[in-house]
Amino acid sequence: MNEKGIRVTIGSGEKKRKTRSDKKHPVLPKLDYDTHKKLKRLALACDITKTSLAGEIIELAVNHPDLINYFQSKYEADEFRIVPICHTNGYVEY
Repeated sequence: MNEKGIRVTIGSGEKKRKTRSDKKHPVLPKLDYDTHKKLKRLALACDITKTSLAGEIIELAVNHPDLINYFQSKYEADEFRIVPICHTNGYVEY
């Protein structure tokens, strides 16, 4: 331990944690009442949670070239504009 009582590992004994490839990152959007009501009803109809449905909707949006271009046009993303590349297997890359 150093003078502040913090444990420090020096040398080759240092261990690094592996990062998981399937790690989930929390995103907490703020929804207005009407959008929340619609999400809740659609999730109920599909028999899944609101969080799972919202995640699928976001995944669909960021992997659909027309939606990507729509949002970039709406928010005038000229300097850092993304050009989606569609592969034959349906994967969208940018």
